Amino acid sequence: MIRDGAYAGGARLEEIKLSEAIGVSRTPIREALVALEEAGLVQSEPHKGFAITRGDVSLVREIFPILAALEAAAVRSSSLALANAAANLADLNSRLSAAAEPSLQYALDVTFHHTLTSYCTNARLLKLLNTHRALARLVDGAENRGTADRDGSVTEHAEIIDAIGRGDVEAACNVLTRHWRRGAGVVIDWLEHRS
Repeated sequence: MIRDGAYAGGARLEEIKLSEAIGVSRTPIREALVALEEAGLVQSEPHKGFAITRGDVSLVREIFPILAALEAAAVRSSSLALANAAANLADLNSRLSAAAEPSLQYALDVTFHHTLTSYCTNARLLKLLNTHRALARLVDGAENRGTADRDGSVTEHAEIIDAIGRGDVEAACNVLTRHWRRGAGVVIDWLEHRS
């Protein structure tokens, strides 16, 4: 539910309501909340329970370089199979270029990055990647505001696709790292200037 955006940053998590909604006792809910705290998705406060991690600039500065490194590692580990995905990635990028609705832009960008890493067979790497993507979702705001620099993202996506098509995995990873660095700047600027 956190990964899917059902909760905003700072939202309180009530164990009783969660156990009723999910249909399990409070014990597995509490164990899950402790595990989510270890992953950084929730925070506990004495006598207050758990709340979804609230996103801020420092969280962006921590998460986005990790996402860049994890996505690059996933691309490196799946480079042979990934070459077959170039056409699908190009189609997603073309649809992102034409999308006007913010939620559609966000969905297409997320799908692009998930497709880019979907050929990775390292389950631990993908688990880390999904945890950090969920953390990023808590702070980036793109689902509501859209892609702040859609043309820049589309251009960088095209560079990644081109490098993959040429079989130049390192070039793709370099652009991917630059892409996440620029994305961090966009999110930080948005966080600092939103009203």
